[in-house]
Amino acid sequence: MTTETTPQDNGIRPMISIKEVLKLVPVSRSTLHRMVREKTFPQSHELSPMRVGFFLDEVVEWQRKLAEKAA
Repeated sequence: MTTETTPQDNGIRPMISIKEVLKLVPVSRSTLHRMVREKTFPQSHELSPMRVGFFLDEVVEWQRKLAEKAA
């Protein structure tokens, strides 16, 4: 899967919900919130008053760096 934007998609970056993040990153919701607060995980973006999203490419990059660090 590629997360780079192309001219055809007008630079739109896919976003995923917190539920989708939690499916990819096996931590609790409170741990995820703490990691965001401590800036050790990509920041969420408010989509509406009760809804946040994460840029998929930032989550993928975080995972890549985590794997590199472990290697």
